[in-house]
Amino acid sequence: MFEALKRVVRRQTRGGAIRECRRCGTTVEPADGGCPACESTDIVQYDF
Repeated sequence: MFEALKRVVRRQTRGGAIRECRRCGTTVEPADGGCPACESTDIVQYDF
């Protein structure tokens, strides 16, 4: 959990975007086609 939080914080400081699964809230990498945790394809992107 701590490692995932560090990845999110690093992305925010670079002015990037965060992709998150709408079903389970897992942070999803841009190269992933869907959520690696629940296999949902309902992904939202938050641009900073």
